[in-house]
Amino acid sequence: MKRSCIVLAAGVLSLSASAMAHPVKVFVLAGQSNMVGFGVGAELPVELRSQPDIWYDHFNPDARQGGPYAAATSTDWGPLEPKGEARRYGPEITFGRAIAAAYPEHRIAIVKVSQGGTNLVDHWGRGLPPDPEALHKSQLYHALLGKLDSATYADDRALKYPDEVTRLDNALARLASEGHEVEIAALVWMQGENEAGWSAAFRYGDTLRAFIAAVRGDLGVPELPVVLGRISDNLYPANGGPIAAGREANIDAVRAAQVTVAEEDPRVAWVDTDDFAPRSPDDAYHFDSAAYQVLGQRFADAYIALASAEGSSSASSATSAGSTGAAGGGSTAGSSGSAGGGSGATGSASSATGGAGGGSGATGSSAAATGGAGSAGAAGGGVTAGSSGATATMGSAGSAAGSSGAAPVGTGSSGGCGCGMAGGAGPGSTAAALGLAALAGLRRRRPRGRQAG
Repeated sequence: MKRSCIVLAAGVLSLSASAMAHPVKVFVLAGQSNMVGFGVGAELPVELRSQPDIWYDHFNPDARQGGPYAAATSTDWGPLEPKGEARRYGPEITFGRAIAAAYPEHRIAIVKVSQGGTNLVDHWGRGLPPDPEALHKSQLYHALLGKLDSATYADDRALKYPDEVTRLDNALARLASEGHEVEIAALVWMQGENEAGWSAAFRYGDTLRAFIAAVRGDLGVPELPVVLGRISDNLYPANGGPIAAGREANIDAVRAAQVTVAEEDPRVAWVDTDDFAPRSPDDAYHFDSAAYQVLGQRFADAYIALASAEGSSSASSATSAGSTGAAGGGSTAGSSGSAGGGSGATGSASSATGGAGGGSGATGSSAAATGGAGSAGAAGGGVTAGSSGATATMGSAGSAAGSSGAAPVGTGSSGGCGCGMAGGAGPGSTAAALGLAALAGLRRRRPRGRQAG
């Protein structure tokens, strides 16, 4: 490497000898408003309010119109912390902390581009024309990838913001200018609430597959790990959600597609959000602050499980579709936390058991944990700070990856990862049909504990 440090907004951070010897692991976080996040920065544990050891580059296209997120836009790499005047955050805060704890030999960097009220059909697909009804939401694929985007934008598809500083290409260029080697580690995607309210729901699986394939192709990483957040059952009108009665099948379709896409691709995982408390009684689209902390941990657990399975030749297969969370005070039949079978993960110091306690709202079953010394189980109503408190199940490996690092106290277990399974679970398959039927059965939620609030 040419240099041993990179200049950040907060000053100059030196790289350790260990970090210098390994590439910077870059994670791409993207999606709509639950990736933007409504977490309140002042409610974070002190140690999570600013994390200068994790590099962060953030863009919300609301800034194109000078909206409330204009002040949240990065001009360079900076510490991982809540952004903007409101000091809001999404899952990136605890995701970054857990990943850094799991990979101490690497510098961790996060690029996040997210915008509320966006969909794959009009806003995130590769090569789309501007959306005349929401120009600032237009062409987000290009806003994210920039020069890495292989699409041609001409005539009616001309870029609406041609001079915009795009995110991933410029972020990678800044790392390269400092002499850093880079590994694009994963895409983390939290989106689908928009399509759940209209007819695009019924082709969500196809648009999501196309989006993942485009990102992998343009990044030149054909097996790029992808972690999906399945949209919450808070959306159902029977649960007090905002989507109109009569459109429950739309919600079913998006949720089933997210599970199916993960099950048919061994490099894709999904995580559950059904146990998250809504932000407020009149805002069931979004989660409360504590839920975003748990969501970040679940995303991290799912990625670690994918990465662990890639390096394991002895892992056995398991599926999480329509699985039942472990019994306990708040689990719900059909939620995503468990997977059958699975060999023990290698290198673990102890086993972590998710969802066994009363009142935690956890949805996991036990699996061997790897990657983090001292991983903690989720028995009872809260995780221990410094432990993952979670198990992440994998379709291509029955192992689970735990990670040390700060976890929100008193918010319940961070269990709830479901992962993809290789094989023939295509969009028209029996597995997809059964998944849709199982999801329809969850429209009316059983009373249960909540992850937070």
